[in-house]
Amino acid sequence: MSNSQRSNRYWVPALLFLLVAAVLLYIQWGANAHKVLHESGDFAANSVQILDAKRLRLLYGNYSRIGTHHPGPAILYVLAAGEWLFHDVLRIAPSPFSGQLLAICFYTAGWFTLLFSVIRRGTGAALPALAYTLVFAGVIGYFDPQVYLGAWFPDLYILPFAVMLAAIGRLAWGHVDSLRALAVSSGFLINGHVSFIPMLGVILIVMLAANVAVTLRTPGQRILAPRFLREHAREILVAIGILFLFLVPLLIATITEFPGPLYDYIKFGGGNQPHPLREAFDFVAFFWTPGRAWAWGLALALLLLTGWRASSRDALRDGRGIGIALVGASIALLVYAKFGIDHLELTYVGLFYYAVPAHAAALLALYVIQAIRPGARDWLAGVAAVAGAAGILVGASKMIYYDFSYDIPGTEALYEQLVKVPGSGRIVLDVDPDPEAWEYAWGDVVAIQLHARRQGRDLVCINEHWHILFTRAAQCRPEELNNPRRFLVRAMRMQGMALEQPDIAGQGLLLFRHGRVLTPAAYTTVAQHPEYFRTAIGKGWSKIEGDFVWSDGPVAELNLPANPERRLLNLDLGVFLPDRTWRQHFDIVVNGKPVGGGDFEFIERRRQFSFDLGPEAAAPLHVEIRIARPISPLEVGWSVDARRLGVSLYGIREK
Repeated sequence: MSNSQRSNRYWVPALLFLLVAAVLLYIQWGANAHKVLHESGDFAANSVQILDAKRLRLLYGNYSRIGTHHPGPAILYVLAAGEWLFHDVLRIAPSPFSGQLLAICFYTAGWFTLLFSVIRRGTGAALPALAYTLVFAGVIGYFDPQVYLGAWFPDLYILPFAVMLAAIGRLAWGHVDSLRALAVSSGFLINGHVSFIPMLGVILIVMLAANVAVTLRTPGQRILAPRFLREHAREILVAIGILFLFLVPLLIATITEFPGPLYDYIKFGGGNQPHPLREAFDFVAFFWTPGRAWAWGLALALLLLTGWRASSRDALRDGRGIGIALVGASIALLVYAKFGIDHLELTYVGLFYYAVPAHAAALLALYVIQAIRPGARDWLAGVAAVAGAAGILVGASKMIYYDFSYDIPGTEALYEQLVKVPGSGRIVLDVDPDPEAWEYAWGDVVAIQLHARRQGRDLVCINEHWHILFTRAAQCRPEELNNPRRFLVRAMRMQGMALEQPDIAGQGLLLFRHGRVLTPAAYTTVAQHPEYFRTAIGKGWSKIEGDFVWSDGPVAELNLPANPERRLLNLDLGVFLPDRTWRQHFDIVVNGKPVGGGDFEFIERRRQFSFDLGPEAAAPLHVEIRIARPISPLEVGWSVDARRLGVSLYGIREK
């Protein structure tokens, strides 16, 4: 290899890494990373573990919905490095989670660069490999735009799976030049989800079988032959050593807390009933439907099988190697869907498989580029690369659909309320047993747990409906349950029944002291008393719709008769928020005097508000609800409804 070639071997991938990282950093910063963020849900649960990772004490992977941990913490350590470097050390990121988001930019750029390097070993030239990589990147973003910048783990599995496929494809004809890339990508996958262990096993079996079949006349390229193993022992042992490093935390966790997380998964999988083969096949086929990906998959299969207009024997072999890897991945997912996935409607479990049709698109593009006359190859490769780069820009610029969990409002205010609760010891939280409420409550509870930990306080423990996501250290001990600082936790957005006023409220949560008898408050509801509301509502309201009535315009009026027992006015209100970036504020004016107001965040679609009416509470009341930002569904493209909606009224309680 000449000095020029050796130089190109390093500066081209380095430049690709820096360019991709710079573009992603610019987009990530403008979208979310420039904000002070208080994450909730999965992201808060991950951040609780990242606090341990920053002290190099983390052995477990992110939590699983089945109540155990995934095998290893590799991705969590990447996020921890970003939080430590960009927030703790450089002070660039305004919040810890912002640092994690910046780390994801380098994580993504690294995988694209590694993919480029693996493909380049087959093409022998940078431009075709760049075209392949960027076409793949553009197509994978078409399938799942969150793949570039998203922090959700199912999205973070996609790119290591893609690199694994390209690297293992090199084994078909006995090439060991990508074993290290195979080991690194496999290590991240196995750390991320236990299901990759059997799936990687299936793919490897397919590749080894293919290698035996294609080397019948060239036994020197047969991987399992003793001679091959001796000649390539160094590369094989280095790869095994790299993979072993990824397994060290799992081994330590298994020894120290025997039988460890793998046993929990085996026990869980033993209770699964196999799905019909047709349903498993439909699950795999689902990922070939966007953009009619099956069509380019079929075209690629025909070209690889026939070798029509292949540019060279070596190029065809390399293409077939990747093709065999894609077949192996499809078989692996089919087996997993039949025997391993408990609910096939959970398609996010297979998001990583989008890498297969994306590889098929990139390989088809490369095949066409190499098939045309030499003079036009570079031109076409350049066009493909530009198109792929444009696809990256379009996909990365799209709003991440789950970024509402990146920042939950009210965390600091709720934390301050909890800190002021009299007494000592951890505050005991019993999470609402309602399954629907749990869906929302757990994510908000772990957010406050995380915020307290970041302030250096072990403030709360979870008793009823504890889950592994809160970590074992956060589970209440028996001696803590008699602490008078104990609360039932409900989610505001699930408040279908108006209860007594909570003792503490904030961040989408309602906290009621343990032992309180919670009876439905005596609200006069629209559903039960529509005639009363037809006389009480004045200007600024639409027609009654079942159990509520919408405001229409900036001011909605209520006229309430005198009531000698009235001291407070309680309103059960909903809100119209077009998207998660919206907030809504309203003010209450009674008989010409302001008595308070309220705010709705995206996480609080319905809520009860209480207002002290003062000395004139018993008199007839003219109430104005002044809405800051009424907007119609027509304006935001939701429907043809032109009403300027603000709040919806469900009931009134006078106390």
